[in-house]
Amino acid sequence: MSEVAAPPVGRTYLAPEAAFPADLTQLSLAELHVLHSRVGRQLEREYLGGASGAHPVTLERHQELTVELDAREIVDPQHTR
Repeated sequence: MSEVAAPPVGRTYLAPEAAFPADLTQLSLAELHVLHSRVGRQLEREYLGGASGAHPVTLERHQELTVELDAREIVDPQHTR
């Protein structure tokens, strides 16, 4: 399993303009969970930050991460816990 690089201090979220992996299948499960957490925190910031709601890029990233996590659960449910 590869090391998960810690985000910069104070960056527990992933802004829409921040880099995002093109191929989620290349990430370890731990990396995928960290990325999912950061995108989830960004969604919270966007929903709580104003009436306009979540940014479309953040919503798309969240959906991509959810699909990848679900796919891994279907393929190997014993190793996704």
